Amino acid sequence: MWGMQNEESDIDLVMIYIAPTRSILRGERIPSTIRQEMAARGGEIYDTLGWEIGHLINQLIKGNVNAIWYATSPLHVKTSPIQEELSRLVQANLCRETYQSIKGMAESQIKSETGTGASRKPGKGYRTALRTINLGIALLSEARICFVPVLHTPKAGEASEKMQQLVEAYESSRLPDLPDENAFREFLLRRRMEDMAGE
Repeated sequence: MWGMQNEESDIDLVMIYIAPTRSILRGERIPSTIRQEMAARGGEIYDTLGWEIGHLINQLIKGNVNAIWYATSPLHVKTSPIQEELSRLVQANLCRETYQSIKGMAESQIKSETGTGASRKPGKGYRTALRTINLGIALLSEARICFVPVLHTPKAGEASEKMQQLVEAYESSRLPDLPDENAFREFLLRRRMEDMAGE
């Protein structure tokens, strides 16, 4: 997704799936995620995670940055008009609420570089933090999502300076505080109804 892979990287796959609407209406327990697993296929290591579409929508409404990445990723194993519609919906509903998730993600990556049990791959935490911060600055100040790789190894000072720029972008952002929740709920309702109609 970021164009930062190297020969040691695994392949991260995210699957968005739709649980049967009939099962939901019957009150059956629906898992919101599928357990992450590592599997070797064709000499490659795949790290797979699945999110049920309702869980994805709830996280998008909350401004979760992982959910935004999943919905708007420029790379797809299988293209889908549903994904394309959702990506447009997300980009039309960028909001200031996402700042908290972006900041938390960046802080956790910085901590992975400097805290107890620091990364065995020096620099990875700073690179991940910086790409997240750069996305946050563009999102908050320009209302756009960008997946710009960080290919150099940032220092702690650069990460701190960029974090301050993120704070300033948030404080001056003209985006709405919250997304249009109804637009996301209607999108999900259409998917559920289509699923019922297809049975």
